[in-house]
Amino acid sequence: MNTLASAGQLANFVIGGTEKAGTTSIFTYLSEHPQVCGSKVKETDFFRNHATGDLAADARRYAEYFDRCASDSRIYMEASPGYLGGGEAVATRMHALIPEARLLFVLRDPVDRLYSSFNFHVGKLNLPADLDFETYIDKCIAYDGGQADAPSLGIGDWYLKAITHGRYADYLEPFFRLYGPARVKIMFFEDLNRDVAAFMAELSEFLEISPEFFAGYDFRKINATFSGKVKWLHQLAVYVNGKTEPFLRQRPKLKRTIVDTYKKFFQAREGYDPMSDAARAKLKAYYRPSVDALKGYLASGSTPWSI
Repeated sequence: MNTLASAGQLANFVIGGTEKAGTTSIFTYLSEHPQVCGSKVKETDFFRNHATGDLAADARRYAEYFDRCASDSRIYMEASPGYLGGGEAVATRMHALIPEARLLFVLRDPVDRLYSSFNFHVGKLNLPADLDFETYIDKCIAYDGGQADAPSLGIGDWYLKAITHGRYADYLEPFFRLYGPARVKIMFFEDLNRDVAAFMAELSEFLEISPEFFAGYDFRKINATFSGKVKWLHQLAVYVNGKTEPFLRQRPKLKRTIVDTYKKFFQAREGYDPMSDAARAKLKAYYRPSVDALKGYLASGSTPWSI
C-alpha cells in the first residue's frame, strides 16, 4: 500500500504514452469497467507540470484527481501520454510518489505517430494550417540538432520536440530502471487496431481485472483527428471541450453523442492525406537506430514496424 494513502487515493495505474497511439480510447474503455476509476481529467500531466518534490503536498494535490472514486475500486487510473517524453524527470517524480504503480506505454510506428501528431495539432489549431509536413520535419530536426531555437522556427517547444519522443528507447530506460519490468508493460497501437478485444483482454490480465466486461463491448475510436469547416467555431469547440473535460470524461456516452453531433454538422473531414515517400524515407532513417535499441526492451525482440 502507498505510504501516502492517508492523503487520499493515488493512481496505481498510469498510461504514460505515447501520443496518438490510442491512449484516449483505452482510457475510455477502462473507465467504463466496474473495477476501474479514471481520473477527473484523462491527462493530469501531474508529473510533468505540477509535482514539486514535497511528497505530502504532492500527494494531497494528486489525490484530488481521484476524489470521486469509490474506495473499493481495484484500479485508480490516469493517462498522460506526455509522460514518456518526460523521461528521467517524470520517472523520478512518479516513482517517488507512486512507487507501486503499474505503467503502460502504448507504442506506435514512430513515423506514422509523428504524422498523426502533426495532423492532430494542425486540427487542434496548435500548429499553423499552412505548415506542410516536410517543412515541419526539417524544423524539428534543426531544433533537435541545436541549429535553431523555437522562436526562430515559429513553433512551440513541445511540438518541435515531438520528433524526439518517437525515439522510445531513450525515454523508456528510466521507467524500467525504477519500476522494473514486472510493473512496466509495452503494447502496440498496431495490435490495438488489429484486434481491440484481444488487446483489452491482455491489458485486463496485466491489471488483474475481469476481462469478461469487454465481451460484446462497443469499441469505438475516441479522439480521431478531424478538421472543422469553420475555423472560429472549431476554436470555440476545442476551448469548450477542454473546459468541460472533468464533467464529460466521466460521462463517455454523453461525450460521444456531443462529438458525433458536432462532426455531423461541422466536420470538414476526418483523417488526412497520405504521407509523401520523401518524408517517410527521411523519418525512417532518423528512427532506425532507436527502433533497433527498443528491441532490447521487448520480450519478443521485435516490433510490428518495418523500419
